[in-house]
Amino acid sequence: MTNDATHPIIKKNQVTLSQLKSQQDVKQQWRKQQQRLKRFKLNFPDLSHSFDPHWSLLPAVMIQLQHFESNRGGYSPHTLKMLALVLRKWDGYCHAEAIYSFPISPSILLGWLQGLKLAGLSINTLKQYRAQLSLFHTLMAVDDVTKQPVIRHFFHSLAKDEMELTGSQIIELQAKPFRKPHLLALMDRWGNHTQPLRYRDLTVLTVAYGTLLREGEIGKIRKKHVNILDNGDINIERVTSKTGISPEPKRLTGRFSAILNRYIVMYCKTLDDEDFIFCWLTTQGKRPAGYRQTPMSGMTIDRIYQRAHDALDIKSDTVTKNAAQRGIWSGHSSRVGALQDGYAAGLSLTQLIQLGDWKSNAMVLRYLRGLANDDSPNLLLQE
Repeated sequence: MTNDATHPIIKKNQVTLSQLKSQQDVKQQWRKQQQRLKRFKLNFPDLSHSFDPHWSLLPAVMIQLQHFESNRGGYSPHTLKMLALVLRKWDGYCHAEAIYSFPISPSILLGWLQGLKLAGLSINTLKQYRAQLSLFHTLMAVDDVTKQPVIRHFFHSLAKDEMELTGSQIIELQAKPFRKPHLLALMDRWGNHTQPLRYRDLTVLTVAYGTLLREGEIGKIRKKHVNILDNGDINIERVTSKTGISPEPKRLTGRFSAILNRYIVMYCKTLDDEDFIFCWLTTQGKRPAGYRQTPMSGMTIDRIYQRAHDALDIKSDTVTKNAAQRGIWSGHSSRVGALQDGYAAGLSLTQLIQLGDWKSNAMVLRYLRGLANDDSPNLLLQE
């Protein structure tokens, strides 16, 4: 007689029933706790009618997806949001074509991607779509169709084909650099701590440049994360980052730490340790109690950079060539600008990678694109 190892045999006695009741209570409490987590608040598309009922792997796939739903894979809300977006688009396309969405046919997937490219989607957006469908194959524990030769060759040819058709380089726009002279000018202009919103904006920009934290990390700094040291420096403790768990704290010093310290003293006294320091601040400097657990959004941080751009009347302050940067500062601008300042200051490649918590030098080289043209080694051969 066989027994499914995933389902224990229930012995009918009072002790075992009591233990089973305890397990049920734990699971109920666990689900209640999950409801507070952002990744469980995201709605995934209903795919119940999207799988071919004759797919031989369907029973095993359904089990894998049930496991995923029970913990959402531990993925970040941003990753899950992108996954849900791409799944909706792919499922909608298949529904319109009256075909099952899964398993994915390589030829159908290729036609979808080709149509999206002809409709004007960028190469990087298509790569993101492919990455999300690849992730879904991982969740289903099946062979990844997105890595089939026909799909791989399609992506390999995209940039070359577009360059041949247009006669132009394919350069992805990057954030416009927000550099130290810009921040110092704003420190002089917005340094009056009695003006709540301007000083809040200055503090956000100071922390962003001084730490190279991503905008999502800046918005989620809690009061308990700000550790003021005896020498006046400030450590910003971090629970997690995009590239790792338990990352090293970021330190501010000198004028940078003084600005954050003054902001904490002036506008964070009423906050509890668990409250976000950049939660809603009124024009009078008040912190409404109902919003103290709401972190500053990326859109708000983008608007802060836009106000700074307007205040300094930045127009043709370009570094990179061929219009490779965006026209106005945004939430990533401090990471680009501070990295370029670090390069100009002579930091090593290892130090530059450490600045922004990058895993490799790929993003470092991308953000430095065009910056070192005046110091090109080619020029040494022409002297």
